[in-house]
Amino acid sequence: MSLVFQINFRREAFRRERERARARVVRLGSWLAYFGVLAVVLGLYALNLASLDSRTRGLERMAVRMRALEAGGGDWRPREEDMLEIQGHAVDAGLWRDRLVRVGRVLPTTARLTSLQWNPDNLSGGDARLLLNGICRVPSGQDRMQSVMTFVSALQADTLIATSFHNIRLVSTSATESGDARFVIECR
Repeated sequence: MSLVFQINFRREAFRRERERARARVVRLGSWLAYFGVLAVVLGLYALNLASLDSRTRGLERMAVRMRALEAGGGDWRPREEDMLEIQGHAVDAGLWRDRLVRVGRVLPTTARLTSLQWNPDNLSGGDARLLLNGICRVPSGQDRMQSVMTFVSALQADTLIATSFHNIRLVSTSATESGDARFVIECR
């Protein structure tokens, strides 16, 4: 005899056991998440402590060296090349003022400089360069490049600037949203 259906009298017990198992998994997962987050936070504190410790040791070594130099324990002498370079810059200080005044004089009235960078690559020796960054307002109907190239030509034609920098060239130009010309000029 085959029955069409069977009555499972243990179904309610099965459901209760399944709910208890789910509750155990949720509790276990929450404890694991809690201790995982705690381990990450403690690890970050440990990394911060190690970084602080190494920085403190470096500063202590620097302070010891400075005290030794002040007490006369260390004898520091600059190299001859460094002395010549420093002397060249010290003599050149007045000339820099004159150069910058000349750049301001040859700058078109429609242009303004946004930044000046001397030796942006931090090179030592004679390969240092001056970068002039700026924006040139261009009246409608006029060529953007013409205004910028007029400024470059004026820099090249100026005797003081041309003797200080043998290579003056336009590095890049771009248009802004308002139609002005943004430019970068390099002087070597």
